[in-house]
Amino acid sequence: MGFPAVSWKLRELVLRLLRPLFRLGLQSAPVVVGKLRPLAGHGSEGVLGGGNSEDVPPPELWENYADDPAQYLADGRVDMDSVMALLAKHGIAQPRVAMDLGCAAGRMVRHFPRGEGAEVWGADIGGPYIAWCQRNLPGINFVTVSTAPHLPFADGYFDFVFCASVFTHITDLADAWLLEIRRILKPGGHVYLTVHDKVSYRQLLAKNAQTGLGTFLERVHDFERRHRVANADCDMFFFGSDPASQVFYDREFITRKWSRWMELVAYEGQFHNYQSAMLLRKAD
Repeated sequence: MGFPAVSWKLRELVLRLLRPLFRLGLQSAPVVVGKLRPLAGHGSEGVLGGGNSEDVPPPELWENYADDPAQYLADGRVDMDSVMALLAKHGIAQPRVAMDLGCAAGRMVRHFPRGEGAEVWGADIGGPYIAWCQRNLPGINFVTVSTAPHLPFADGYFDFVFCASVFTHITDLADAWLLEIRRILKPGGHVYLTVHDKVSYRQLLAKNAQTGLGTFLERVHDFERRHRVANADCDMFFFGSDPASQVFYDREFITRKWSRWMELVAYEGQFHNYQSAMLLRKAD
């Protein structure tokens, strides 16, 4: 004879009591396998808003990229146009199937040029970002993913993947993420990504708190006071925990390592604000 069934109300009560403790344990642990962490505010209940569509997401989804809606739209277009100009500079045709990995609320991907037959995707670990995009940016596909290096697409699906200010926040699993992107790229496909390098770090050290970077700059200066890495011979350094870490590379180190797996087409210093851009190609 089996155990008596536990009512769903009792089950929900137990889960509601245990979930904050479980989340606290993950967030405080120094190492979590795969860095698969629950997102803030995640729970067993929720209501997805309705109403009319919006042109611009609410400010809490802007990721500090702008001070007003007009600037949010304009800066997103400028950043997307700069990526497309980089492709054109290197003779790369307009991609037909593309994805913005780490799209947030669609700041850049909404401006991706879409010709006839184009298929464009946005992916992010933040459910609220994706929910807003799915409601308000028709014509683009959006999907929520996790911090684990897995994307729900077949091998060789995309012509182009772009991810601005994403690898700047991945420590242990950066290589695995690059290889996962390589998997979903078609032979001859390209990935655009940005990284912090030592030049970025020294530029940040030269800035003051009034630049709008606030707490981030404070942490950079505090890290330098404790470790003195600005002119040190090191391949990589970071602070913080994924997916909110800040990772810095030596340019020669990261280009040499990733060039073993994909062809380095271009490395553009300080291309995305203070971040440098890498354009890589999957072999035919």
